[in-house]
Amino acid sequence: MPPYQGGGDMIKDVSFEKTTYNELPFKFEAGTPNIEAGITLNAAIDYINALGLDNIKAYEDELLAYATERLKEVEGIRFIGTAKEKSSVISFVVDGTHPYDIGVILDKLGIAVRTGHHCAQPVMEQFGIPGTVRASLAVYNTEEEIDALVAGVKRAVAMLV
Repeated sequence: MPPYQGGGDMIKDVSFEKTTYNELPFKFEAGTPNIEAGITLNAAIDYINALGLDNIKAYEDELLAYATERLKEVEGIRFIGTAKEKSSVISFVVDGTHPYDIGVILDKLGIAVRTGHHCAQPVMEQFGIPGTVRASLAVYNTEEEIDALVAGVKRAVAMLV
């Protein structure tokens, strides 16, 4: 099968008379290799090493605790996934609302969350959950952003219920 585009490592040999394509899988990988990924991966590793994994975990645990306490202010909220040693991800539903509706309103407010089944549709169906709103917290997040999330969820619930 001939390649659908040309360039980079997909050529084994080229002349004015003939082109010989490289062996698989290189034959179908035209263009410059993804060198920027290696460069940015190195920068990401340097950044994480400079912060320290223990410091990152401690900070994300603080954010998770803060966000959990603040979100408890939302009437009708129910957290999904409350393991003691969980990562800094909060999934929830709010009585009388659909997760997608909350997500759309939060998006309009500039607040990034995910909504849906999160690759766990059979489990959600088992427990009668239409999906969840999921906020993922990381080392670059702040308490002010969590405050904005809580205010946004309260606003969405006020509009929807």
